[in-house]
Order: sequence, then C-alpha cells, then structure tokens
Amino acid sequence: MSEHAVRLKRGGVRNKAKGIIVDTWQSQANLSLFLGLEIAIAFVLPSLGFGREDIRLYSNVGFSILLISGVAIAWGQPKLFTVAAIVGSIALVTRWLAWGFHSVRSGLWVDWETLLAVAVIAYVLLTQVFRRGRVTHVRIQGAIAVYLMLGVAWAHAYHIAAVMHPGAFAAQSGELVLPSDWIYFSFVTLTTVGYGDITPAIPVAKTLAVGEALTGQLYLAVMVARLVAMEMVFWQQQVTENGVNE
Repeated sequence: MSEHAVRLKRGGVRNKAKGIIVDTWQSQANLSLFLGLEIAIAFVLPSLGFGREDIRLYSNVGFSILLISGVAIAWGQPKLFTVAAIVGSIALVTRWLAWGFHSVRSGLWVDWETLLAVAVIAYVLLTQVFRRGRVTHVRIQGAIAVYLMLGVAWAHAYHIAAVMHPGAFAAQSGELVLPSDWIYFSFVTLTTVGYGDITPAIPVAKTLAVGEALTGQLYLAVMVARLVAMEMVFWQQQVTENGVNE
C-alpha cells in the first residue's frame, strides 16, 4: 500500500471517529437537556409557584418547550425528524388554538393530539437510549425521561376518560379539574403507590389504572434488562477487538 493511500485511510478513520464522537456527544447532551427541562417544568417550577395564576398558559408553554426540545433530538434522523416535526406541529397548533376556548370538544382534541405527540417523542428518546455503544449515565437519564413521559401520557388518558364518562373517578377532595390532579394520580398509579385519595369508579377507569400500573413495572424491568444486555455486548466487543489487535 502506498504512503498516500495510508494517509487517506488514516484520515478517513480519524474523520469517522470524530463524527461518531460528535454525534454521540450531541445526542447525550440532548437527552440530559430534555430530562432537565422535564423535571423543571413538571416538578420544580410548579413547587415554586409558577402556574398558579394561569395553569393553562403555564402548561401550554411548558409543553411547547418540551415538545420542541424533544423533536430536536431527532435532528440527525431525517425521516424520524420529519414525522416528529409534523406531529409536534399539529399538537402545538391544536393546543394553542384551543387555549382561547373552553369547550369539551376542543379539550378532547388537545388530549388526543398530546397523547400522539408524547408517544412520538418517547420513541425519539428511545432511539437515542438504544444507540450502539457503551451505556452511560446520560442514556439512563434518557430512559428516565421516557418514564416521566409515560406518566404525562396516562394523565391525558385519564382526563379523556373523565370527560367522556362523567363520574369515572372519585376523589376525596371533590371534583378533579386541574391538570395537576391528573398528573398526581397518574404518577401515583405508575409507581403503584396508590394512596387511595383518588380512585377509579367505572370499568373503563379501572382498566386504564391497571394498564398504567403494569406499564410502570414492565417498563422498568425491560429497560434494566435491555441496558444491561447492551453493556455486556459492548464489553464483549471491546474484548474481541483487543484480542484481535494483540
């Protein structure tokens, strides 16, 4: 092999390695950013008093930020990014158009579009979590972000059931009207805590609650098993490559 060919080969390897490092760093940084935004918008800021005066405006702004950041994670995958951008745009337009209305139909449209958008964003996150390579703490952050997205999705499912079937849920504090009520009940169910202050009262609501409880447990079990398997495969490949090089 000529010296020129060797240089070209080395340059190609360096460029490929550089591209992999940059792409991996960007995807991991995006996962960390998304999780940080999710925790801040859903838990930290509300505890500091944000959204008390206008919860609908706060939820719309928070959802918009999360949706845009989630779609941006798929930037390196043209087809997935296109699908996520289309679904996200429809969800954003629907949510903001319905902000000035208080009809039951507009609320249901928002819930359905939000469910679809959350499903797409969760898929985008999982494509990054399951990328080839070593399992890092950032991938685990992405898996946690998907877990939190599941809680948000089920909260909207409960609201849909409550609107379509009045009296589907019984609460000790009275009527459930705030988004925070559904978020609270969803995460209590997802983690199988079950305080009992909000209970499903009809078969549809009970089925949804059981479905979320199973989802929460199965997700954790499957995710841990998958991440462990990915780490084992990575180390086996490292051992094999080291053995061949030696």
